[in-house]
Amino acid sequence: MSTKLMLAGRLDLAGADVLDAALARDVRTIEGGMPIFDQGERPDAIEVIVDGWAIRERVPRTGRRQIVAILCGGDVCDFNVFMMRAADSGCRVVGKARVARIGRTALNHLNRHHPAVGQALWWESMTATAIQREWSANLAMRRAEPRIAALLCMLFARMRLTSAIDAMTMPWPFTQSDLANACGLTPEHCNRSLSALRKRGLVEIKDGHVTIADPPALASYAAFDADALHCDPGLLPFASPAECDKGITPVMLTELANAE
Repeated sequence: MSTKLMLAGRLDLAGADVLDAALARDVRTIEGGMPIFDQGERPDAIEVIVDGWAIRERVPRTGRRQIVAILCGGDVCDFNVFMMRAADSGCRVVGKARVARIGRTALNHLNRHHPAVGQALWWESMTATAIQREWSANLAMRRAEPRIAALLCMLFARMRLTSAIDAMTMPWPFTQSDLANACGLTPEHCNRSLSALRKRGLVEIKDGHVTIADPPALASYAAFDADALHCDPGLLPFASPAECDKGITPVMLTELANAE
């Protein structure tokens, strides 16, 4: 998380050390399929994905679960836990993940004694809300193939900002049914759409990984808009050389990760 906030210009090195120390106090490994918290539960801490994947899902009275968000390393599962009577959605791990907890007392301490860290977390909360709006817009405005492509672009970009992937490949522990659910498609329609994307040479899902040979081409096909990430476009794998900021570039993401 601190890497992402530093690259966004929301946190300096000293603030990153404070945040990393807070996250390191309570970290646990959760196996795939196990909940981080359940719908209806009253969480007593914010949960942060250190590495790995999770999904947030709602189970309405009809009983059919619906994926409403996909979370990756550096994401907070839900910022509103201290304000709600109960969680209106559940969150569970896909594959295996390490998850850190920051309780109410620790969070209040950060806000009081390290306001820059508190402001950075507030920015992260606002960005998460923007990403959720983009999720809704993607379901409403794109047909199946660009819809899948846009979701993969968003996840690829978010993983890249945490230095968790290389230039072309990201881990993919999800089933095709998971992807279909997240995109509001039937598994059959999702399968046809993935085949079409593969034939176009845009996406390959194989052996637990997604390979995107040409990220700018995939983003162009999906008409992907990265504004919801609120970061310098030059940090993203879709940027042209002209868009790259003179400060941090995509190449420097790996260097920053190796230096940690």
